[in-house]
Amino acid sequence: MTRRYAGLAAPLLAAALLAPAPVAAQEGPGPVAAIVSQQAGAVTLVDVRAARRLAEIKTPRVPAALAAAPDGRTLYVTHPDLGLVSRIDVAARRVETSFPVGKEPFGIAVIEDGRALLVSDWSADALIRLDAATGRETARAAVGRSPAGLVVEPRSGRTYVADRESNQISVVDIATMRRVAVVPTGKAPFALALSPDGGQLYVANVQSNDLSIVETATTREVARIRIGLMPYGVAVSADGATVAVTSQQSGKVALLDRATRKVIGEARTGDYPEGAAITTDGRLVVANWADDSLCLIVLSEPPSCRQHVPVATGPRNITILAP
Repeated sequence: MTRRYAGLAAPLLAAALLAPAPVAAQEGPGPVAAIVSQQAGAVTLVDVRAARRLAEIKTPRVPAALAAAPDGRTLYVTHPDLGLVSRIDVAARRVETSFPVGKEPFGIAVIEDGRALLVSDWSADALIRLDAATGRETARAAVGRSPAGLVVEPRSGRTYVADRESNQISVVDIATMRRVAVVPTGKAPFALALSPDGGQLYVANVQSNDLSIVETATTREVARIRIGLMPYGVAVSADGATVAVTSQQSGKVALLDRATRKVIGEARTGDYPEGAAITTDGRLVVANWADDSLCLIVLSEPPSCRQHVPVATGPRNITILAP
């Protein structure tokens, strides 16, 4: 990935839609976060509850985004500069294979219980469907310019793609691989997250410093909320009550109340926070790109970065692995 993407490779699948729970009630091994580090060319695995690094898996250079299979045993990582997607065996801690995909594969999601992938192609302005086992392209849909983050709503069979340079969201029917709607947003939409019921889509608009809320039933933007400088990551709790948004240039994460659409708290994170995810036991995990760390925040407590965990250089994107 060239330096023109340096401010772009942010979280693409940042919503682990799981409810916060009291920390004291948790025992045993914690949930595992997988963090893609752009400069290091690596994926770091972290036990979030123990705030401990488990492994560092080397990948082809300049990885951008990642997604996990439903069973948590396999990770898929995009490499826009190389035109590749890598498949990682999590237990073996190694890259199994890499396969060519389009021109510059960027955002990624796993569908059909792990049998297929959806990948946004930054240069081709397309959403590509792949066979996960072989990497073979099976279909593609035209979308807007420079598609970045994407998120899947399985009940409706739709995927939402952030068309960064078109300032819009493309809505694609997965079965037919055709675009069925376009939703205007703020400037440079990038990261996406869905509410647990699939009714609302949250869109981080990097250059207009705000968060778009889209009603999925009508494919219409219903609100736009001012956030800090350069919001890059977004995640939603399982009950849908809390939306977390990172602001890269502000060095903070904001917590929004879904019902009131008001910021109810914020916390300092680290330098250049980007990717965000929420674990099963209620911990918000934020990747700090410029200081090579994770910030861990407990959602059931007043917002504060309780711990920092060092990771490989240049962490951008996070996903939580299934137990």
